[in-house]
Amino acid sequence: MAPWIRTRLLPTAAAVACAVLLLGGCGSSRFIDGPLNRESPPSEKEEIVVWHTYSDEETRVFENEVVPAFERRYPDIRVVPVRQPYSTELKSTIISRASSGKIPDVVRMDVTWVPNLSSLGLLYPIGDLPDFAEAVRPLQSVTMETNSYQGRYYGLPLDVNTKIAIYNKKQLARAGLKEAPDSFEELVRAAEAVREPLGLDGLSTWSLMPYFLGLGGRLLDDSNRHAEGVLNSPESVRALDRLMELTRQGVFGKNYILGKGDRWTDMLRGRTLMVDEGPWFYTILSGSKDNRYDLLADTVAAPFPGRSIIGGENLVILKETKHLEASWTFVKWMTGKEAQETMFKVGQIPTNRTAEMPEALRSNPFFKATMEGIRNPYLRPPIPRLYDIEESFADNMLLVFAGKLTAKEGLDRAAAEIEAIIQSNG
Repeated sequence: MAPWIRTRLLPTAAAVACAVLLLGGCGSSRFIDGPLNRESPPSEKEEIVVWHTYSDEETRVFENEVVPAFERRYPDIRVVPVRQPYSTELKSTIISRASSGKIPDVVRMDVTWVPNLSSLGLLYPIGDLPDFAEAVRPLQSVTMETNSYQGRYYGLPLDVNTKIAIYNKKQLARAGLKEAPDSFEELVRAAEAVREPLGLDGLSTWSLMPYFLGLGGRLLDDSNRHAEGVLNSPESVRALDRLMELTRQGVFGKNYILGKGDRWTDMLRGRTLMVDEGPWFYTILSGSKDNRYDLLADTVAAPFPGRSIIGGENLVILKETKHLEASWTFVKWMTGKEAQETMFKVGQIPTNRTAEMPEALRSNPFFKATMEGIRNPYLRPPIPRLYDIEESFADNMLLVFAGKLTAKEGLDRAAAEIEAIIQSNG
């Protein structure tokens, strides 16, 4: 154990008595029945429990390649990986487990969860550890901010993703374009030319924000402390009005917005010009038994024409862990070059700038577009009650798209609700 974590333990009176009396039942039978010797008892490995949310293929690589490599490098540490469902219930489970004391040591979690769990006092402030600055030096700064809360850091960025634009190649040619649109307005003109919709998938911030931003809207101010006067500003109202008008014109498919239809299949069949998705579009479909489509031949992948919304996962250590040094060693390993390159093979975009892209992905346009899109990111605000904010935004956008509120009414209502949520958290 490192000197900054080790605690010196002094023998208690009971322990001394056991050592002297031996036959009083405190010692083990090998000391009672046989002669004492100078051999130390065999040391036990320190065990850490790691909750993760990897997919089937990612789990195979993580548990069969990454974890064994770590244990070879650190033979005194044993990692117990536990796969968890990727859902909001996982956050609730972490909170309830923390209150009962039955916690994992390390958790891989969505980047938007860290400020919330930090505000509840559940995460260890790893930014206070003496070698934190060295550990984060090779990591991408944009993803680091998702681990910050009130000036302290509570995790390390493990992987990053962003939405890219995936076009039907034939439909793009019909629009008279040899390459993907560079601007949002060019994208709209292309959809109007082919009379096929864009696959806007719902009204959450993850789905709607790239389009809302592309038309000049904003969610919060630069400090992430205010929605009033920003979300309902004239610029934001114009952006939402434009989105509504484009939907009425058929540029956006209303069935997709309402969660109906299969965007992926429709795009591949030429019924939709473009869908916005993460790199999982390629990893999922390339592993499918359905070989009717040649993804690389039938589609064009490019960065989203505007600001790309950033997602991903962070690694955190639970505050009540009894294995801080071992857990920290594992977190640093997972964000190091070797582990990051190994997980890159199954589509996990690394946060470590020194990690190299696997040869098999270097010519893959889906991953090239993702790496380019990360350079112009929109980071959802790293604030504790982001889930409540996103729920208010989506609920009010639904009322607008259902025709029950005007764009201004919907944004005024959302701005007031979100302002109250932010201020209630101090």
